[in-house]
Amino acid sequence: MSFLLFDRPAGRPFRVVPLLAAGLAAAALCGCGTTIEEAVPGARRSGDYPNLNVPQTAATRQLTDAEAQAALSQLTAARAAQAATAPPVPASEAERLRKLGKERAGQVLEEIER
Repeated sequence: MSFLLFDRPAGRPFRVVPLLAAGLAAAALCGCGTTIEEAVPGARRSGDYPNLNVPQTAATRQLTDAEAQAALSQLTAARAAQAATAPPVPASEAERLRKLGKERAGQVLEEIER
């Protein structure tokens, strides 16, 4: 494996294989020889800039204000019904979760600062 190492003036070996691998990867990425016409069927170079001022058309019908309000009312009623049937969380459990969150936040901050 000595042919892969060269001595540098500082005495540290100079490795050739990683440089060759990086060079080959760069050459492979830069060697793309396809044109826009080959890559995107139907594309053409007209020499003009595209007109972006064309009004857009919606893919589907838009909700009216009444429909949006009806959907909001339905969701609000579903949320209220779900909240009425859900068992309440004990205060001790909520306090335990708050304490756990504060401790975990401190641990994460210490880990980030290291």
